[in-house]
Amino acid sequence: MNESVVAPVPGTPSAPRVAWPRVVTIGRHRIGRVLERMSLAVGDQVRVEHVSAAFDDAVQAVRALQAVEPIDALVAAGASGAWVREHVDIPVVMIEVRGFDLLQALASARELAQAGGTPRIGLVSFDHPSPHLAQFDALFGAGIAQFSYHGPEDAQACVRALQAAGVGAVVAPGLVADLAEQAGIPSVLLYSDGAVLQALRDAVLLARHRHAERARHQRLETVLGQLQDGVVAVDTQGCIQALNPTMAALLGAPAKALHGRLLDEVAPALALAQALQSQSLEPEGSEDVVQLAMRTLVVRRAPIVENGQLTGALLVCRDPATIQRADRHLRANRSLRGAGVRWRIEDYAGDSEPAQRVRRLARQFATSDATVLIQGDSGTGKELLAQGMHRASRRAAQPFLAVNCAALGESLLESELFGYDEGAFTGARRGGKTGLIEAAHTGTLFLDEIGDMPLALQSRLLRVLQEREVLRVGSTTSVPVDLRVIAATHADLAALVERGEFRRDLFYRLAVLRLAMPGLHERGQGDVQALARTMLARRLRTQSLQAEASSLEPLLEALLDLAAAHRWPGNARELDNWVERLLACRHDLRDSAGRVDMGRLRELFPECDGAGQGTVQALPAQQRQLQLREARRDAERQRMREVLEQVQGDQRRACEILGISRATLWRRLRDSR
Repeated sequence: MNESVVAPVPGTPSAPRVAWPRVVTIGRHRIGRVLERMSLAVGDQVRVEHVSAAFDDAVQAVRALQAVEPIDALVAAGASGAWVREHVDIPVVMIEVRGFDLLQALASARELAQAGGTPRIGLVSFDHPSPHLAQFDALFGAGIAQFSYHGPEDAQACVRALQAAGVGAVVAPGLVADLAEQAGIPSVLLYSDGAVLQALRDAVLLARHRHAERARHQRLETVLGQLQDGVVAVDTQGCIQALNPTMAALLGAPAKALHGRLLDEVAPALALAQALQSQSLEPEGSEDVVQLAMRTLVVRRAPIVENGQLTGALLVCRDPATIQRADRHLRANRSLRGAGVRWRIEDYAGDSEPAQRVRRLARQFATSDATVLIQGDSGTGKELLAQGMHRASRRAAQPFLAVNCAALGESLLESELFGYDEGAFTGARRGGKTGLIEAAHTGTLFLDEIGDMPLALQSRLLRVLQEREVLRVGSTTSVPVDLRVIAATHADLAALVERGEFRRDLFYRLAVLRLAMPGLHERGQGDVQALARTMLARRLRTQSLQAEASSLEPLLEALLDLAAAHRWPGNARELDNWVERLLACRHDLRDSAGRVDMGRLRELFPECDGAGQGTVQALPAQQRQLQLREARRDAERQRMREVLEQVQGDQRRACEILGISRATLWRRLRDSR
């Protein structure tokens, strides 16, 4: 292309090229000069360049400009404009001939014809004559001869026809007007300045819209290009409209070569066209696993809806291995490292010698990474101390995960602890599952009721403790782990070992550091009172009843005095049960004078040793103990059901309200079944 064909229009913006929409005008000779002159009126809104060419030359010039930088709109007229519009994929704004402009042009041509002594005038139109003008000429006898041409090859023939018809002046498009002038026929340009200016203004609006759309598309491509997932968007026919490099690589072809092709033809396994035709895609999309070029991919499909109409669909392809790596990374590096850790060592309240010994040992053990075995009856605070040691250790910012080995069956406990690979067993989750051992990497794993772990799983746990690596169910590759294990049990593990019910080698691996939890009756009345006050204060805060603290203090003192000889077989959990019962029945524990009603208090708490009256005392001690234990369990189960119903099954919230650990809740749910 000759460089002189293209020229910037003076007065257009000098800002950076990408900051302005780009408009190119096309025309030679007279129409070209008009376009260049009128472009000055819009030069402060867009960049305007002019191509002084027509037909094939104009097409080549436009394609060369488009190859350097995108063109937003073209402005052209007549046969040349129609030719360009058919051969380039850029919007073309055609200069339209308006009725009033045509009348003015015909009047000017009439004056030129009369001045030359030949009153007949001609009108040349592109493609076909105007039937409306023919009717006008028939009615008013204007003497207008109409001619038409279809391209540059018959423009000269059109001029010869004008000469043969004795036309004294002609109104014609640029090419014919110039040729007529060369043949000695005066001519008037068919397009007025107003029509040219209107076309330029329309081109400005179109260029702005196209420029903004292209900018949005480029931003989208930049975002998609950074994604590791393969992403492709199709229209309602299933033709590819946009895709990122990852998706192009999966489909095995350059992105440009894939644009406009049917996705179902490129990759039949993706089968998106059929889903679009049936419009069966759910609003939230659907996921599936497909084989594409010997690769297993997780595919997600979602509709593209604009103004309530389905306009296409989006398909995202993910590599399961990438998902698994990300899942492991997130589990090992999530921000809420201490989530679920509520207790500190200092929360183990009490000033008795046994309580102080427990806190002292727990602080010492927290400085070590050695495995800890906590032994003690139910309700003695085993998980509290486990959380406290984790919180005081160097792993405090890392995960703390707990599982109750007695609450799950062998197969379920195995998958929870060790995880599994995809396809490890029937019903296995796609992509497999990360087990708690793997998820607790760099943190602490608390194994409650370790004495109830099946022997088969004891062997696998022993290997984790010895080799510091975990093997998922169905996998052949071990994953290194760095974690601390704290185990707890109410059973005598040494006795279980002697009976062959617990592995001796695992016992020694677990019992590197041992912590014996004293029962509440061993800690003395002072600790009982301190614990009861702490529990009452916590429940008052939970129920926003702090204003009643002073009125409840005498009731609590009377209850504790009444229970001075009680053995507290349920330990802190039983005491918490009493505190909750006292709070629930507080309005029925005073007589008419406002004093504590000791008789009513004994009725409400028949477990108190030395109550002296009623059926409970008359029964043999063993039978009475069984009845009291069953009554306590019934009350606990009823309260647990009420709280779970209140929080709509949220077990974490239920544990906070009940003041118990997750492991304890699991055990009670199991027992209630």
